[in-house]
Amino acid sequence: MARSLPICPQIDTAVLTRVPGVSLDMLFLVVIQALAVIFLARFLHLFLRRYNQPSAVSQILAGVAVGGMGLRNAIVHVDVDDVEDMYGGYISAARVVYMFLVGLNLDLGALRNATRRCVALAYATVAASLLVAAIVSSGMYGSMMHSPVKTPELLAATLMLALTNTSSITVARVAGELNLTVSENGRLVVAAAIITNLICVVGDGLLSSTTLAREKSEDMYRGSPQIKKGFLALAVAGVAVWRVRPMVTRINKRNAGQHHVRGRDLVTILLTIWFISSFQQLLGFDGMPTSLALGMAFPREGPAARTVADALVPPINGIVLPFYFATIGMRLDYNSMSGAIIVPGMLLTLLGLVGKAVGAAAASSYLNIPVSEALRYSVLLNVKGHVDTMNMKFAKSEGVWAEQALYAMIIGNLISTVIAGPAAAAVLRREKEEYRTRHQAVESLGPEQELRMLACAHGAHAAPGILSLVELLVSAPHEQPAVPLFHFFEVPRDRSARTPYHQQTRDDEDKGGPDAVTQMNRVVDVFSRATGVYFRQVDVVSLGATRDAAVACRGAEDAHAGLVLVPCYKEQRFDGKMACRLEERWKLNAEVLARAPCTVGLLVDRPYRHSGTSFQTPISVAPESGRTLVHPCSDRTVTHVIAAVFLGGPDDREAVSFACRLAEHPAIGLTVFRFVKRSTYDTVTSSASRAYAAGGDELDVEFQEGDVDERFLWRFYENYASRELAMYVEKVVESPADVVETLEGMAGMFSLVVAGRGGRQPVELMAGLERWAEAGSEIGPVAEILASNESLEMGSVLVMQQHTVALTPTSR
Repeated sequence: MARSLPICPQIDTAVLTRVPGVSLDMLFLVVIQALAVIFLARFLHLFLRRYNQPSAVSQILAGVAVGGMGLRNAIVHVDVDDVEDMYGGYISAARVVYMFLVGLNLDLGALRNATRRCVALAYATVAASLLVAAIVSSGMYGSMMHSPVKTPELLAATLMLALTNTSSITVARVAGELNLTVSENGRLVVAAAIITNLICVVGDGLLSSTTLAREKSEDMYRGSPQIKKGFLALAVAGVAVWRVRPMVTRINKRNAGQHHVRGRDLVTILLTIWFISSFQQLLGFDGMPTSLALGMAFPREGPAARTVADALVPPINGIVLPFYFATIGMRLDYNSMSGAIIVPGMLLTLLGLVGKAVGAAAASSYLNIPVSEALRYSVLLNVKGHVDTMNMKFAKSEGVWAEQALYAMIIGNLISTVIAGPAAAAVLRREKEEYRTRHQAVESLGPEQELRMLACAHGAHAAPGILSLVELLVSAPHEQPAVPLFHFFEVPRDRSARTPYHQQTRDDEDKGGPDAVTQMNRVVDVFSRATGVYFRQVDVVSLGATRDAAVACRGAEDAHAGLVLVPCYKEQRFDGKMACRLEERWKLNAEVLARAPCTVGLLVDRPYRHSGTSFQTPISVAPESGRTLVHPCSDRTVTHVIAAVFLGGPDDREAVSFACRLAEHPAIGLTVFRFVKRSTYDTVTSSASRAYAAGGDELDVEFQEGDVDERFLWRFYENYASRELAMYVEKVVESPADVVETLEGMAGMFSLVVAGRGGRQPVELMAGLERWAEAGSEIGPVAEILASNESLEMGSVLVMQQHTVALTPTSR
């Protein structure tokens, strides 16, 4: 045993540590290992990230390398039990802190929308793993690593937990780093991993609390004090989760309008979370479920969530998690490695993978995913991490298996975690390829399908219009996935480049005004509380139109967005005139339209509209407009009456599809105007009448060879106009003057007019509109006529450009 230096002559330091006599040596060892692991993992990740491998793989390999250096034996000799004393406390603390952050970042709306699918996958894999463990346990009884076990029932129960459990921390980290959580299937895997982990945590608590494990009494409900502690831990966790929202709400009110809460409030929040989770561990239970529940119950809106995230993310990602994953590899004892340990370790990994694969394949038909994809997910759900080795001492003390089996479990956990990297990379490649080759358009989505959006704003003044539009697109806020909001702002040039921006903004508040980020925070918080839609604000320093467009398009691709909403370069002045104030805004619109991987909507907002309502406040707090708006197809009152203009072509179809999405909201009344040239009116009406007379499959067969626009309008009429959700109006025009007169006549009638950008519209309707086409080259002639109208009665205009799938995918 290595010698330790006494801190005080009267105190023997050997009694102050769980590993006698090695307190200072062990502290020194942990510091050296942590530094070595962090630097080596970063070096390895420089190579592995080219192959889309998560950083957890690099950190585990770094842990294996550092563990093989012999530092542990050179500084202090420890055996497998002392390794648990050495790393166990750190691992438990890291799990508690990170799982709170996972709960805080979970997209609760998206999870509610897929609850049944997540539960189905979790239950299927759990049931299959339990079945496999029950079958193999009978054959392993009496020969578990050449050491007899106490009872076959105890071995079966312990093996069930070992093969069933999933490291939710590892899965959440890998999925979050590779951005898999933006897709529905990626969220499915993370949620299934968390559910599986929670089931096994509960099972482990019950197993350790029963007299089957303790053998202290024949009556488990009367003789085991652990049962009473379990009810106490459950009661404390329930009260804490119930009270976290009111407590954080009060803190947000005290810091209303601020970017961050005060330091003492942050310390109070972190200490409270730490105390509650540690209390569960003091009672002998895992504090991970409680910390996860606290994170999920924590209010997302307000400065408290921003402060906690900003305080925890850098140290957790930079220090805590690298060393956490590295300890998986540093647990290995190379002096004990032999075929008698490696082979059982591989067998445990294979048995766990078989159970997960059988369950995932069985659930694939219900989940409507290919079996090959389900098998990839089973590899991720078989990740063990530290979850099995957390209960090593319990299994060994109860005689479940010998010390060799514990080393075998470490080998199996390491293998299962490392092979999850290539599986996650394969899932990532498939998700990216599927997104890039799929038609990312509103027209391609059904009414019940999820519309993923990305919103952009240049400041707090222009944000309400975009946020109100997003609110109207959401029919069920509690099931809507988080909407990323990219806030592009400029940093004043007189700032010192040496001072970090987050420190400079606090100085500006003291000088008499909040900074741009804080102003946007206030607007986003108001809309989040009023609408129930969670906006994930991302602050981006503006570096020019080209770079800003690249950031927006990359963000849309990372979020798998089907729609990008961007403010138009035309802005309304106080006198009602529309002007382009900044040329960079015009360039940004052009770049986004040219490079976007999905449909783009340019909003020409009119915040100073006199009559009717404007998109400046949420629906729930919208001020009275002074007059009653009536739905065009019924006598019910609405907040907004909008219109969609259809001439023909994919952009106009996208505009009508977007307007139909808005029409699903009970506060919206929609009217669709179709412009038809008198010279072609007979042809259009005759084809439309044939469409109305046809039905079922005949309609599809006939119009697959005919006009796509006619088929689209017939479906619109069938799904919306015939159900009185929208009104359909045909405008017969003879000259360009008729088109201009009709469009300008919409002033004072509609709060929003949705139009296609154009470019692929009928030539006969575009003849004579060249002047507007040249003036509005980025938004099209129809939108230019509407957007350039200087009347204070004219409503906002939304210009839509439908996404076009490239025949040959290009690298971005």
